[in-house]
Amino acid sequence: MRIVPLLGAALLVGCPSVEREPPTCEEREDFACFRGFFRDLVGNPVEDLELCTPDLPDVACAVTGDDGGWQLPGLPRDADVVVTAEHPDYVPTVFGQNTSMDWYDWHKVAVSPWVMNQNADRLDVELDPERGQLLFLTWEGLNLDGVDTPRVQGVTATLAGGEVFYADAIGLASASATATTASGSGGALNLAPGTARLELAAPEGRCDQEPSFHFAFDGSVVPVPILAGFTTAIDVICPVP
Repeated sequence: MRIVPLLGAALLVGCPSVEREPPTCEEREDFACFRGFFRDLVGNPVEDLELCTPDLPDVACAVTGDDGGWQLPGLPRDADVVVTAEHPDYVPTVFGQNTSMDWYDWHKVAVSPWVMNQNADRLDVELDPERGQLLFLTWEGLNLDGVDTPRVQGVTATLAGGEVFYADAIGLASASATATTASGSGGALNLAPGTARLELAAPEGRCDQEPSFHFAFDGSVVPVPILAGFTTAIDVICPVP
């Protein structure tokens, strides 16, 4: 599940009204542009999902087209950018990425509320709307040809101020797993808004491989943006034999 994640406690100050003509990426030296596609869990495009940059109110929001495609131009270069993704049928999601990766097409998955509710039920907790959620995926590398690279098993996580869970082979929280399984995924529930600090280690070493699907590393730690009522999704590249 490619869901990937900020600078402090980012405030949702809102975006300018969506332009009548969708924003498009142009080759410019002074600005960067994110682009990509949103799909559901079975691969169908997600239309009318709104993407905004709450820390950059001058950047117009974008809405996915009938192919799930989107573009966010006008971003500052070499900066960590918070992007929110909202749609009435899916979980409000946050992902953060450094604009040095604007050459990469982001293939994201819209998360069903059923998934997060199942995670909470399996861990016997109730999701707090005043807190944020986290999901992470571990991969062998970047998807450059339209085919996902394998997930990484045996990854363990350290998260300051939160309790990590690991998912089973189908990607739902397991109360007994002590490391990532075949799904390569995990997360944490009911985190305080702000910046969480996540460190991941695979059997072959720390997951601090570059380039990355997320904000720039702080040492071996991934700074993760947590917003109240949102699920932050990040992807991390881990070393393999």
